Amino acid sequence: MNNKMHHHYVEQWQSWPLPVIKIPDTLNPFVGDNVDIFAAAAFHLPYENIKFFTILGLLNGARERGALDGTHTLVEATSGNTGIVLAGMAKAFNIPRVTLVVAPDLPDGKRYPLILAGADIIPPHDNISGIATARKIGGGGWKPENWRHGNGVLNLDQYANPDGTALHQTVTGPKILQQMDQAPTVFVAGIGTGGTLIGIANALRARLDNITTVGVLLAPGHEVPGVRDKKRMEEITLPWQQATNYLIEIETRPSYLASLWFNWTMGITPGPSSGFAYLGALQFLKNHRDAGTLDRFRAKDGKIRITVLFPDGQRPYGDRFTANLPYDWMRPAHAPLPWTIMWQ
Repeated sequence: MNNKMHHHYVEQWQSWPLPVIKIPDTLNPFVGDNVDIFAAAAFHLPYENIKFFTILGLLNGARERGALDGTHTLVEATSGNTGIVLAGMAKAFNIPRVTLVVAPDLPDGKRYPLILAGADIIPPHDNISGIATARKIGGGGWKPENWRHGNGVLNLDQYANPDGTALHQTVTGPKILQQMDQAPTVFVAGIGTGGTLIGIANALRARLDNITTVGVLLAPGHEVPGVRDKKRMEEITLPWQQATNYLIEIETRPSYLASLWFNWTMGITPGPSSGFAYLGALQFLKNHRDAGTLDRFRAKDGKIRITVLFPDGQRPYGDRFTANLPYDWMRPAHAPLPWTIMWQ
């Protein structure tokens, strides 16, 4: 019997859409400033999140570097999306087992898909982070030379390994540009590992003379799955700061609220980290409007075109919405617009 896995997503990876959608005026408080806002909807990719291209790049790179030779288990620290993709794709690279280091409070909406995909789930080791735990188990983490497994267990190390940025530079960034009639003047993304932002920023900077990149971080003490605050970024060694012209900090509650407004207004279902990135774009615009510097981001036709990466969908986060928003806000008749609670 031929045991080779025919993995549809891996075999057809170049054909998957990443739609770019114009956000309507009702959710654009800067329409009067001649600003258009667009969403790059990565929740249409396989596994419903942007990490599809990250993991495919990491796996391709590991295979090309010979790091998968003798590897029987991949181990990775994840808040959910990376693990969902890795557990689904590892067997296509002849790796039978995946171990994921996850926080004890990982929502069930993400925990169960990891289990159903066949992954083993473990908590971080005592007194060290999930990232450090995965590196300890998996051969020490990524290295530019002599990167190998430890006793058959390899850590792909999305937090340091530049292979995770590769397909975002060659595929994600160009896919965004191909769908826009006019090029963006500003690109915005939330920062978790920084790899997606690095790859897309490199692609845009190589093709556009007038592009500003904005990274969105959590405000201290706040939590949205998949993104980090500045303190937690200290453990990330990818050069994410070089990919950003500006940094914005956003809080938890308005991020979840924005996600719901996209559902109510547009019929799309981006997750809270998408609402988070969108609000980062709005805060960036407000900061520059207040400072009188908004005009520096205009194209020659006078328009500001700002494209925001929406990295995943709402499906895994049902319990997080009810935990972070008043019950009355579950209906648009009673919910405020998200920027109004940021700027009150």
